[in-house]
Amino acid sequence: MACSAAALLAASPSQADVTAQQVWDNWKESLNVYGDGGVSIGSETMAGNSLTVSDIVLSMDDGDVSVESLIGTIVFTEQGDGTVSVLMSETNPITIDAGPGDIAKITLTQAGVQMVVSGTPEEMTYDVSADRISISLDEITDSGDAMPVEAIVTTNGLAGAYTSITGPDLTQIAYDVAASSIDIFFDTDQPDEEVLVNFSGKIMDFGFAGSVATPTDMDMDAPETMFIDGFAVDAGYSFGNSTYIFAFQDGTDTANGTATATGGSLGVMMDYDGAEYSNSLTDLAVSFTGSAIPLPVDFSMGEYGLSVSLPLSQSDVPSEFGAEFRLVDLAVSDMIWSMADPGGVLPHDPATAIIKVSGLGSLFFDLLDPAQAMQIADAELPGTLESLSLDDLTVRLAGAEVLGSGAFVFDNTDMMTFPGFPRPEGKLDIAVNGANGLIDKLVQMGLLPQDQVMGARMMMGVFTTPVGDDMLTSTIEVNDQGHVIANGQRLQ
Repeated sequence: MACSAAALLAASPSQADVTAQQVWDNWKESLNVYGDGGVSIGSETMAGNSLTVSDIVLSMDDGDVSVESLIGTIVFTEQGDGTVSVLMSETNPITIDAGPGDIAKITLTQAGVQMVVSGTPEEMTYDVSADRISISLDEITDSGDAMPVEAIVTTNGLAGAYTSITGPDLTQIAYDVAASSIDIFFDTDQPDEEVLVNFSGKIMDFGFAGSVATPTDMDMDAPETMFIDGFAVDAGYSFGNSTYIFAFQDGTDTANGTATATGGSLGVMMDYDGAEYSNSLTDLAVSFTGSAIPLPVDFSMGEYGLSVSLPLSQSDVPSEFGAEFRLVDLAVSDMIWSMADPGGVLPHDPATAIIKVSGLGSLFFDLLDPAQAMQIADAELPGTLESLSLDDLTVRLAGAEVLGSGAFVFDNTDMMTFPGFPRPEGKLDIAVNGANGLIDKLVQMGLLPQDQVMGARMMMGVFTTPVGDDMLTSTIEVNDQGHVIANGQRLQ
């Protein structure tokens, strides 16, 4: 797996020397990603303890879209203590050309930037701070016609560090940076076409950290082999209180509203052996109105989360996998409830849905190896399933509740008991609370016919056991003979 940013940063040497030329050489090594002809340098001049690199231009062109960035001048100054300060131009114009007349002009603006490089030529640490860094959309044209669009993203109070480690096979970059806030603004107003979009937001306590390992000789023309060569990424971000305001118009359709959250995060990890993804959001509140909506929409949730982890490479030892979905305390306003429940029959308590599964399995193939793609496509099964657990099942809605957990192991030598699938052994425990009360209320609302309710309740009586007032339990078991038993009743 990819090394964490904290581990790489902690490994950086506290006392060592680098020169201005070595730092610039490290930059040029990183700029190789732009390919041949992608970097233009006007001059490199060493005077005293300072190296000045002038007229730097970065460019990329894939045949459809070209991007040109004017970096300008960078000054690397040796400070006499083994460190090098880096001074960059305050503004960097960027031009994106997507075809005749389709051009966007962007400006990167930096204020109060301080950058100091320390370490060794093989392992450099960059300590960075800035009062403000902004990216603004200055001009955009569509078929030669100027579009009335304004957009700017400003990062305030930036501070952190990143480390570049150059090895014989891999270059590793780890970073850990925080910003006190981020301001977002987007506006376009086209009265002739009756189009208006206005969006603004503020994100507090934004932090991003991670690490990237890149093969030293990575072939940019064959990205499908980069994971075989050692490419890996382990990165993410987190944020605190955030607020957004938006307004929209398209002809006679309009909408406007607000959204807030107290925090959130996102993480991504991927290398040759496995992949992980997670995101989360806490205390989300959204409120908006619109011409196509008959009433104001207000909803909130205490927590949202999604995570997935899975192996990607062949192994003789079972690997862990898992997934989790969380939607906790989802609440909507009584005005919205009134559309589905005008009589107020149902409890309007917040709804919750949580499901978490985990297990062990082995793959027969390396899924990221292009040479094995044909074998994977022709295989009946990509691997073996050794075990599967339902760690948490929680559903609460309209006064009813379903809880569950269980675990199964699988015999991959028996594919006959359950044709085409390894034989499971284990059990699943389910508890259902408030089901009869919810059924009564749905009948009262006319959503369930009375004659269908009788059959449903008879089925519940067969496969569940009453344990309290409107409380039922059930155990579904598969024994070592492949018999499926539900609450004592054999189904197979």
